[in-house]
Amino acid sequence: MKFLPVIFFFLSFGMFAQKKTTSSDELTIKLIQNLVRVQNNNRFLVTDHNYSYYEKTIVSAEPDSISAVVDTIYKNKKKNKFSIDSSSYKFKRLITKQHLYQLEKVADVSIKNKQKREEILSIKMAGLKQPIYELMGQEFMPTNFNADVLKFLTFNIKNPLSVNGNSKYNFYLDSKYQSANSELVKLNFNSTSLFRKNKVTGFYIVNKHTFAIQKAVFLIKGIINLQAETYFEKCENSKKEYPASQNLLVTKGNHKHNIDILGASIRFDDTQKAANQKYDYTQDLYLKITRKFLNYNFEKIPKKQPYQIQIDKNALNNQALFLTFFEKDSLDSRSGNTYKSLDSLVTTERIEKKIYFGKKIINGQIPFGFIDLQARHLFKYNNQEGFRLGLGFATNDRFSNWFKLFGYGAYGTKDGVFKSQIGSGFRMSKKTDTWVYGSFTDDITEFADLTLLADNKKFKLYDPRPFNISTFYSHQTYGLNFESKIIPQVETILNVAKSRINPLFDYVFQPNGQSVELYNLTLASLSLEWSPYSIFLQSPQNILEVEKNYPKFLIELTQALPNVLESNLNFTKVDTRIQFEKKYLSGHKTTLLWQSGISFGQTPLSHLYSVAPNNLDKNNLLKRITFASKTSFETMFFNEFYSDRYTFLQLKHQFHKIVISKSIKPIFILASKAAFGNLTHPEYHSGITFKTMEKGFFESGLEIQNIFKGFGISSYYRHGPYQLPRWEDNLAIKISFTLNLGL
Repeated sequence: MKFLPVIFFFLSFGMFAQKKTTSSDELTIKLIQNLVRVQNNNRFLVTDHNYSYYEKTIVSAEPDSISAVVDTIYKNKKKNKFSIDSSSYKFKRLITKQHLYQLEKVADVSIKNKQKREEILSIKMAGLKQPIYELMGQEFMPTNFNADVLKFLTFNIKNPLSVNGNSKYNFYLDSKYQSANSELVKLNFNSTSLFRKNKVTGFYIVNKHTFAIQKAVFLIKGIINLQAETYFEKCENSKKEYPASQNLLVTKGNHKHNIDILGASIRFDDTQKAANQKYDYTQDLYLKITRKFLNYNFEKIPKKQPYQIQIDKNALNNQALFLTFFEKDSLDSRSGNTYKSLDSLVTTERIEKKIYFGKKIINGQIPFGFIDLQARHLFKYNNQEGFRLGLGFATNDRFSNWFKLFGYGAYGTKDGVFKSQIGSGFRMSKKTDTWVYGSFTDDITEFADLTLLADNKKFKLYDPRPFNISTFYSHQTYGLNFESKIIPQVETILNVAKSRINPLFDYVFQPNGQSVELYNLTLASLSLEWSPYSIFLQSPQNILEVEKNYPKFLIELTQALPNVLESNLNFTKVDTRIQFEKKYLSGHKTTLLWQSGISFGQTPLSHLYSVAPNNLDKNNLLKRITFASKTSFETMFFNEFYSDRYTFLQLKHQFHKIVISKSIKPIFILASKAAFGNLTHPEYHSGITFKTMEKGFFESGLEIQNIFKGFGISSYYRHGPYQLPRWEDNLAIKISFTLNLGL
């Protein structure tokens, strides 16, 4: 099964777009203008309809292109030491009998009010009893050729026949094209940019009178070579042409280095590392996806489903559908052998367990039987605890799909205190992925932390900010948590917690003349994170976000409940966040983060806002060098500012990766950040000196990520009203690290 990872080779690339163009003669220009007009009209006059499709994906090679010669490899100049390389012969023998990878599926699709819903009725993935559902949600070829951007595999290209897209390509009519239908013409196109790694060419076969497209072919040559063909036919009860069949062929391009997947370099054969092999069969491999459409219906009322993609609970058992749809050509001779061979190989080499392990590792979990160890608890460092060593666990679906136990234990080498958590959860619904958790936690937390409930579910390999934080509070918390996707595309979290708070430095909260050193809090919090443009897949086990799209919106409401379970404070908090990300066809990316919060009432400093500072209060620039954080203020000193209301804006623009060598691939990022804040009653908080941010805190800088093995460097400069007198004090230099999982 060493060949199975080859599928990822074809799915692991970005896209660099093409720009500028000129058109040739008058006839060509007129044809293009009419095509754009028709396509634009089709875009806005989408008719509700349904259709079915069958899709088959294989990774294979053509046996006739492979030599069966056994080569001799000499190990010295005298040629008296040699070895035999039989890899070409063995590979040809294997590929003659079977493919390396195979996947088939049948699905129903409905388009209503321009919204697409897909139900996967049947799945068959060679060698795996449990399919990789994440692959089921990927759209490798476009079906809507009226869109501004077309996606092939992971390449996003400007549609040549969109309103502005025709200015990015050269067009010309092929005078040599001949067809039995004299009304058809061939319109060639190619992207005009000379500075992109991936050149886009292709052609349309078009009816010169109706301007209906009969065939569209796109070719992309670069890191990989891709050819996509789509054939169109006019359907009954419709005036427009719709896709009838599609073919996608992908082969290896000019990529010179190994492909990184899950943090390791893929080699398609373990023995390829050896010196006694010179045959590289990756040059002969191809990925091929074929898709056939049928049953277009413009009257049927589509079945309602909450998510864009839904997998039928009987999809693994509906194998008869393949024969019903395509009895004659569903399987070729090698396809049948592929299923038999890979099914046997999976059992022999435990490939399914390896895939299961890899998916867990991505989420920071290390599976051991029915228990997953939590990587986030293994090691941390901060000024309060010193080195924090711990171990966390959670039971997985091998233990139960309906019940979960979890917890952790940690010890600080500096404070000598043991921290812990223990809890359990019960699944109320698979359909909405609803869980109820109860837990007890005895731990410490940063003062004025900006972390929201939704952030606690996201895995971080490391968090550099706590390295230098010195303001913590200890707490003993009983919590009840409700998590659900009962509202489609909304992550809903409801939390009720009772805590006993003890600041670990000389802080006293003095509201209205009172003096409070230790306090009890009972908090009720509701978090709603809405992802209206993301693509979600509802599998029989859970709900997966298979394609993250932006913007994303979050609101969190928190209410302290006075006189409930000994709670002696009363306040309200409202936190909001908007995340936006735009990827350009040039390979650039712009990200925007806006976050704000406001608190009313008797709110202690532990639950106010510090706006994520990440700078040490030291005179020497070199002594302030630490690790950069993704969203923190690198020039703001710890405990410099506190607020009971704030707004924070971060804007970053990332340029495309520059490949210098296999290990050196720097990415340049320009960034600018701004924050405003205020504090209504600073006199309520004693034992700590701080400022507020009414005038606005600003910093800008340059990040160079992934200079070597994921490590980079960042430099930020503080400017604006809170700029410091010494130039050096306004400058921050940080080390950065980007975890590359190869996806």
